[in-house]
Amino acid sequence: MLATTLEPVVAEMNTASQNETLPSDVEISRRVMAIRSGWTVNERIERRRVADERFENLLDALCLAEAA
Repeated sequence: MLATTLEPVVAEMNTASQNETLPSDVEISRRVMAIRSGWTVNERIERRRVADERFENLLDALCLAEAA
């Protein structure tokens, strides 16, 4: 006869006791600016190009979803 034990599933664990404080908008902005300060000009240009492309793809997807 086989016996199995049930391990708690992560999704079922109670997280109500966790007391997390989300960072403020000012803190998020400070962190973003700190990260961006280390980028080269070429890196900034490439990241802007990728962001523009992703935004265009999002708009296309939204338009297609609305047309359907």
